[in-house]
Amino acid sequence: MWLTVLITAFSAFAIEATTPVTIGITAEFGIKGSHAAQSIDKGISLAISEVNAAGGVLGGRRLAVERRDDRGVPARGMDNFRELAANPTVVAVFCGRFSPVALELVPLANKLGLPLLDPWAAADSITADAGKPSSHVFRLSLTDSWAMATMLDYARQQGHRRLALFVPNTAWGRSSEAALGAYLKRHPGLSSETFWYNWGDVEFSDRLQLAKARGAEVLIAVANEAEGLPLVRQMAQLPAAKRLPILSHWGVIGGDFAGNAGEALTQVDFAVVHTFSFAERGGPRVQRVAEGYRRLFGEDVSTLRAQVGFAHAYDLTHLLARAIDKAGSTDRASVRSALEQLGPHDGLLRRYERPFTPQRHEALERKDVRLGRFNSAGQVISLGGKTNR
Repeated sequence: MWLTVLITAFSAFAIEATTPVTIGITAEFGIKGSHAAQSIDKGISLAISEVNAAGGVLGGRRLAVERRDDRGVPARGMDNFRELAANPTVVAVFCGRFSPVALELVPLANKLGLPLLDPWAAADSITADAGKPSSHVFRLSLTDSWAMATMLDYARQQGHRRLALFVPNTAWGRSSEAALGAYLKRHPGLSSETFWYNWGDVEFSDRLQLAKARGAEVLIAVANEAEGLPLVRQMAQLPAAKRLPILSHWGVIGGDFAGNAGEALTQVDFAVVHTFSFAERGGPRVQRVAEGYRRLFGEDVSTLRAQVGFAHAYDLTHLLARAIDKAGSTDRASVRSALEQLGPHDGLLRRYERPFTPQRHEALERKDVRLGRFNSAGQVISLGGKTNR
């Protein structure tokens, strides 16, 4: 009898030891022209390949990824998250770029006790529950407040005082408008008028001319590429004297914005918020990642669009792997706790002295956010030159 029990226990241990530890992702893979989900997925995949090549986690278990397409629809994202949570090998789930989806996943992650890892979605309130034992959301990305402050600081430096804010009628748009309102309270010399639009809108000419007629000196755009492209094209079609400079949130870098905008982008003073670009990063670590990217995907990293998603997901996956080892198991509560207790980590984007704490579930800081412009190859280069961190 005891022999049977021992054999059964050993068999169960052996099965668990060879079962991959799964990382889930629900993101907008099926949206035409969007590269963000694919870039996030590649960041996860390269990090997984590196972890597995180094021996995996928990003394030899391999990491694997399980993908779901939510097409940017919150209800689909929630269904996907529930399906992934039902898989006992899944230790955490990545979301995609869209804040409306991520915001619906937050209470679900907290309820089901499954860590939600955010490598892109920027709405401030996504991590609002940090500090509570129930909070299972960890972000390695910028926030709307940081993005807005970066754009508005630059606008003030350029002498602009009257702003036109173009925002979508979504949770992301409302979060961005709230961030602008908070900034204005700290800087009473500025004024702003908000122009709302709906996802899918392609006609902005009248609103652009109205903003200019009402005295706007700069346009603050919160847009993805689907709306950002007609916005830039129609601005370029205006007489030069009526064009406004555009400072853009980073939704537009989720696709091949520069390639699709073409000549129009050269006719408009356009800058965009970002955190990372291979084109401006040097050093052995970046070179090693670029070489690993070529080996795994068979292409040069310069062809990668939505590079911020790649960098964030790559670093976040390595942090998750360290948390699994620190937890000593795939128990989700233990992994969540371990994420809050990680020590220093040298990542692709930066060195993280302590990525997360029980009170702070944001791995990045405001200083990691900057403005850049597209170069001729469609890559974003920071204003002020190269960064070699």
